[in-house]
Amino acid sequence: MPANALLSPTSLTPGFMVVHANRLEDLRGLAVEWMRRHPLGPLENETILVQSNGIGQWLKLALAEDPGNGGAGIAAALDVMLPARFLWQAYRRVLTHVSHDADAVPETSPFDKSRLVWRLLRLLPTLAGQPVFEPLAQFLETDRDQRKHYQLAERLADLFDQYQVYRADWLDAWANGHDVLITARGEHRPLEEHQRWQPALWRILRDDVAATQGDAGLNSSRAQVHQRFLKATEQLEGQDCPPGLPRRLIIFGISSLPQQTLEALAALSRCCQIVLCVHNPCQFYWADIIEHKDLLRAQRYRQRRKTGMPEALDVLGTGDADDALHLHAQPLLAAWGKQGRDYLRLLDEHDDAGNYQTLFEQQALRIDMFEPFSGEERHCLLSQLQD
Repeated sequence: MPANALLSPTSLTPGFMVVHANRLEDLRGLAVEWMRRHPLGPLENETILVQSNGIGQWLKLALAEDPGNGGAGIAAALDVMLPARFLWQAYRRVLTHVSHDADAVPETSPFDKSRLVWRLLRLLPTLAGQPVFEPLAQFLETDRDQRKHYQLAERLADLFDQYQVYRADWLDAWANGHDVLITARGEHRPLEEHQRWQPALWRILRDDVAATQGDAGLNSSRAQVHQRFLKATEQLEGQDCPPGLPRRLIIFGISSLPQQTLEALAALSRCCQIVLCVHNPCQFYWADIIEHKDLLRAQRYRQRRKTGMPEALDVLGTGDADDALHLHAQPLLAAWGKQGRDYLRLLDEHDDAGNYQTLFEQQALRIDMFEPFSGEERHCLLSQLQD
């Protein structure tokens, strides 16, 4: 066999593929099996996004298992990283590729948490005397060694960092001078007076970045880069991955991802193969079993309804709400499953199982791997609750 044939990359089908299971071990087994059956080129690294280093190590150990025990025999050439780190790399590589500008996205943003801390530490003393910042002034009024200033700068940097990921629409409204909160229904609610320091501080931060780094720095906030990235990926349809991006991306062991990250992954699926392993406690559709379900009525959803469950559950306290909830839905899931419910609902907006289900079935693999916890050897109460 010619040497160049050994180095030729294997063909991968691009797309956004979501695998559900109620056992994390089953998801791990499928991820390993998928990598075994569809190996990358000898000089390519496998890129895996995980929630923690511990989960990454657990997956590596499964890969290194002997093939007879379901492993690949070796765990090498792996890039295991957290989603936020990969996402910024993807922003840079896609925008650089599309715009042909190496400086389209800086290596680091002035709105990164680590940089915001020091910018805020410098700005906080200048806010004294402004009525809108009275809540902050009360906290800082006795601070001889600047310790409180630093603690507050850290907390505020973390707050604005989270807003950039989860509430970019709020920041956009605040930057335009609207002191509002935008609800899930799209309603604009005015901020209470004691909270108006947040949009005021965000505008001061933006002005300071513009003064020190110009428009380039101002346009490098995560929310704005994300929107530019989504537009740029529209040009990648049917093309090879931009240089530096992996042809395949496996997301494993992450309990929840923000909408911004899911949008980016779905956009990358135009040219990359995205395999998202979802730990789902319930094989049935359960996004509407808790209060305010009218916000969660999905246009489409992948999982079927549980047999016997009515189309509409009255869980808002009118009629037979409590009876209906306990008859047809797991109350523990309703009480504890808010984050998972929202995550699955977001997934349904991007997931179209019909595009890839046949690909898995042709290889005797499943995309919905739900197994009962109770069996002949397990009759404990916990296993019955899990089912």
